[in-house]
Amino acid sequence: MEGSTDEGSLRCAVGDRIVDLVNDRAVTTDLGVQAGTRIDPAAARLDVRPVDHPLGVVLTLGGELDLATVPVLQERLDHAVRGKSAVVIDLSRLRFIDSSGLHLLVRAERQLRDSGVQLMLVRGPRAVHRVFALTSLDSHFEFCESSSAALRTSLVRRIGARPIPQPALTDRPQPSSIATTQE
Repeated sequence: MEGSTDEGSLRCAVGDRIVDLVNDRAVTTDLGVQAGTRIDPAAARLDVRPVDHPLGVVLTLGGELDLATVPVLQERLDHAVRGKSAVVIDLSRLRFIDSSGLHLLVRAERQLRDSGVQLMLVRGPRAVHRVFALTSLDSHFEFCESSSAALRTSLVRRIGARPIPQPALTDRPQPSSIATTQE
């Protein structure tokens, strides 16, 4: 297809890329990305900002959590949760979430719970939270209004889940040793 013209466009095939010369400028199109066989990392529209905290890790998401950006969050989750007792995912700056993003969160919650780590979510904007409500996942996850509230809730749960040690029977004073007879 080298050197052919198509309605005023000059197309040159180079590997799996096509360069279109339209309006005297080159536009590169990646066929693998268009076909859905490869995800262009530059097109990832998700910003993940991890913040380590003594009580856990907070991952603040900004942008869109969809099929193209799920691998970005999965990689950050895998790296961030090592040795933590709580993970907070802050959805307050997220603009969009689709079913693949929901699936990642459900899968992550299951895996973290099985390993003894709590997952808490910070409520997102109305459009994002509506997706959770429509799928009934709003009752599956625990939502807080802020990341600090989520960390505090996680701490309270960890403290509340600890068994209260009961004194052994031998540690209790015997009634005969306490009682003294007065005459």
